Amino acid sequence: MIITIWSICFLSTLAVILGLGVRQKLQLVQRLDERDKLHLIAAAGIRRAIVQIGQDRESTFYSFLDRCADDPSVFKDMEVGDGRVSIWYDFFDDVSSSRREPTGRREPTGGTTKIHYGLIDEEQKINVNIAGTAVMERLFEFLLGGDETRSQDLAAAITDWRDADSELSTPVGSAEDSFYRNLTYNPYEAKDAPLETLDELRLVKDMDANSMEKLKDYLTVFGDGKININTAPKAVLWALGMGTYLTDKVMSYRSGKDKALGTADDNVFKSAANIVSDLSQFTSLGDSEVADLARIVDQFLKVQSENFMARAVAHLNNRRNTTEVVAVFNRNGDILYWHEF
Repeated sequence: MIITIWSICFLSTLAVILGLGVRQKLQLVQRLDERDKLHLIAAAGIRRAIVQIGQDRESTFYSFLDRCADDPSVFKDMEVGDGRVSIWYDFFDDVSSSRREPTGRREPTGGTTKIHYGLIDEEQKINVNIAGTAVMERLFEFLLGGDETRSQDLAAAITDWRDADSELSTPVGSAEDSFYRNLTYNPYEAKDAPLETLDELRLVKDMDANSMEKLKDYLTVFGDGKININTAPKAVLWALGMGTYLTDKVMSYRSGKDKALGTADDNVFKSAANIVSDLSQFTSLGDSEVADLARIVDQFLKVQSENFMARAVAHLNNRRNTTEVVAVFNRNGDILYWHEF
């Protein structure tokens, strides 16, 4: 009798243990299945975005009024199988986002952030593979609190990281192979080639996590190096050498009467050849401003964009879990970057 009772207890315990093991395995399989489904749903959202931008291939200019920049009817809660996917980003309206410093320089403060359902224009950003050291210096000074010396050092370090030689571009503050080889932990060498992803900047001397967080939305490794004046943020225009007052005039033109970007009354530059004349008709420009703007247009600016980033966030119906996929692609449908979270 006692043996029978012990046998029943043993078998019951074993059954419970086996049941728990099977349950855990089933839960794991379910989670893996959900993860795979979420990735497929997010990928479908990216494909939908590629199709959408491809339909507008014949356009000769691009701005925040384009439906690919913000159209919830296209990019919000797209149904895919038994889930949904949205493509969205935080849109920062920086028309009134800065304060004047004693030096005339401005730092980004204030402004408004709202959700836009659409694509991020990669050509509103500065290409770190192409930009000159002076352009990067000004951008870093604008965004990193006005530390001129640190901005110069960081810009020089990026230049030396990507160039093919082992010579310092500036004798103080930059870094080349000898610096990286002598790091205490995990030494390496300068790449001496163009960056393939923006994350590589974390390997560059002085590029800490805090600085990277402040700069990442203003930098890219895609495109031909020219900036779309219709979508470029204030910091980027300032970095190109426009100066405070000319930058403000361009932003005022773009924002229209309501002084808000991405609204129906925005003005759009439709031709690079007419940027100077369009702005001159909108507001008074001095002779030096006309000359500066003409030089900057010729050297840095355009009105069209070819490369875009999509951030797709997918979820299954009646489930809390989400998956995010970030991709960069061009109007021809070529995928240049893909990252699954």
